[in-house]
Amino acid sequence: MARNDSFDTDMERLLREHFAAEGEGLRAPADLWERLEGRLGEQDAPSRLAALRGGAGRALARARTPLAAAAVIAVIGIGVATAIWATSGPRTAGDDSDAIPASHESGASAASSMAGGEAPVAAATAAAYAEDANAGDDATANAMPEAPDDMAAPDGMTGEDADAVGSGMLPDAVSPAAVGAASKGGGDISFERENPGAPADTTFRDYGRQPFVDAASDPVSTFSLDVDRTSYQLALTWVRAGYVVNPDSVRAEEWVNAFDYGYARPAGDGFAITSELTAHPLDAGKRLARIAFQAPDARDDAPLNVTLVLDASGSMGEGNRVAIARAAAEAIRGSLTERDRIAVVHFTTDVIYHYTVGHSPPSDEAVRRSIARLAPHDSTNVQAGLDLGAQLADRARRERPDAHNYVILMSDGVANVDATDPFAILERMGGGERGNPLRLIAIGVGIHNYNDYLLEQLAQHGDGWYRYLNDAGQAARTFSRANWLALSTPFADQTRAQVRWDPAVVKAWRILGYENRVTPDHAFEQNRREFAEIPAGTATTVFYELELREGAGGGAGTRLGEVELRWVDPGDGGSRAQLADVTGRADAAFAEANARLRLGAIAALAADRYAGLAAGEGAGLEPAAVRDGLARLRDELAALEPALGGLAAWRDLSFLLGSLADSAAALASPGDSGYSR
Repeated sequence: MARNDSFDTDMERLLREHFAAEGEGLRAPADLWERLEGRLGEQDAPSRLAALRGGAGRALARARTPLAAAAVIAVIGIGVATAIWATSGPRTAGDDSDAIPASHESGASAASSMAGGEAPVAAATAAAYAEDANAGDDATANAMPEAPDDMAAPDGMTGEDADAVGSGMLPDAVSPAAVGAASKGGGDISFERENPGAPADTTFRDYGRQPFVDAASDPVSTFSLDVDRTSYQLALTWVRAGYVVNPDSVRAEEWVNAFDYGYARPAGDGFAITSELTAHPLDAGKRLARIAFQAPDARDDAPLNVTLVLDASGSMGEGNRVAIARAAAEAIRGSLTERDRIAVVHFTTDVIYHYTVGHSPPSDEAVRRSIARLAPHDSTNVQAGLDLGAQLADRARRERPDAHNYVILMSDGVANVDATDPFAILERMGGGERGNPLRLIAIGVGIHNYNDYLLEQLAQHGDGWYRYLNDAGQAARTFSRANWLALSTPFADQTRAQVRWDPAVVKAWRILGYENRVTPDHAFEQNRREFAEIPAGTATTVFYELELREGAGGGAGTRLGEVELRWVDPGDGGSRAQLADVTGRADAAFAEANARLRLGAIAALAADRYAGLAAGEGAGLEPAAVRDGLARLRDELAALEPALGGLAAWRDLSFLLGSLADSAAALASPGDSGYSR
């Protein structure tokens, strides 16, 4: 094992000074440091000492008082003993000559509760405690408001913890849970064989592609609406970072809904439902139908209860994830008024209780300090964070029944402790009350070590929505006062649509995207949590590929079928419904369509085709067909430059489409591999 002479000399000196200061009974043997280093050097996991060395070094560097240094040394001692105990294996009776002196039994006993990899946990945590110890002289300034006397503790919280719940931070004395054995990341990436430069440990779910359906046998299409656009933002981030987009990450509906189509606002209390029909740019024998649902702008003076659940795990230390999360959290806090309330929860291997703040006014210093103290620590226990967040949010909901309630998770989504499945997490989180739900918003950050599937499913089945942030500036813009207050004003809950095609006009139909939003037709009658929340002023767009019957009408008012929309009013919990015809001009040329409709159609078709790229022989779409289709779509997009070229949306899609086309071309023409066919 390589020795860091400067660090080791300082560490040995500090350990000896600490033991000397504690008295004769705690005096260390002359060769203690050599014994410890020798024992650790014999282990199969030198990374533990490296992690301990790094964490301890940072902690000691931050320890500015003797008390802080003593606290760090104590944690280091436990960490070293744990590393030795965890890696040395069974010992025989003759091994006692190397034992830590008997006077250290209490420390060894405490260390024995830390399994395998927890020595790095102790070292990393030491840095945080050193900072707290250094702040001892500022105790008055750092004190948090006392909790109300009648505020009960969440389940599983100690009485001491309960004393500080509410508007103040919880106490420092926390017993961390054992580190889970599950590894970070997970989930196979089917495209990785063709994309060796993909970010490490990313998890996506391949939902497949919807097939064409014979309208004579099944004319009904049922799906949940969607206002997410994370898949599109992720793809842009990957390409800008020099990576090839993973087809499994592409959800066509989120590409379509990333754009503003300028729909007219509804005249009444419901949605504005519009439809159009145009020629198919890739298949002369088919048509494209667009159906749009525009929610009205609405003022809602209801106060907000916001619970921030912040990922403080070690993987958040990669890149600028912490800075992004802090910027978003601070923007949310700054957008709230004194009528609103905000709580903060940090989680890593367990909840960091002494950073937790119960629901308080957004100007409260405890809230500001908690957000500012977000930093990476250990493992990722999303379950623990959301459990406490939901308990605090539920209490706030009961105390303020007229407020809207949002639990906002900011994370890279790589859960590896306790429940790691989105449905298990949601089942334990609970939070559903008709007319007054806890809405779960998922905010994703990062490229490597990123679990898109977990975050997307948590939001979809948690009455909320999902966003991806790739820099602090975007975080601040997304949660500016105007944007956040619009997004936090729900117009419709549990919103779904059912399109019923007329088999006399439509021969076959196929929805583009929405694969994980498609639902059985009978579910349309039910109010279900996984159906989307639609904020005021937002729109959902869906494209269908259609094959029309020969001789289908060519007039502007050709009726293709009807669409029904159902939702739950978030104010009174009542069910609402709306019906409209789906119409269009069957002979309309693609070049004659509205420029923004064409932009959306190009995005929908590009995402749909690329998502279907073959992951292996005999599966998915052929790369050559995808290559040719994307090349034609690039030409169609270039034709829109005079009308839309000044928009960032056009430039970004052009940049992204170029990368997709290049990737498909590389797959279609791999060159000479040296292998026989």
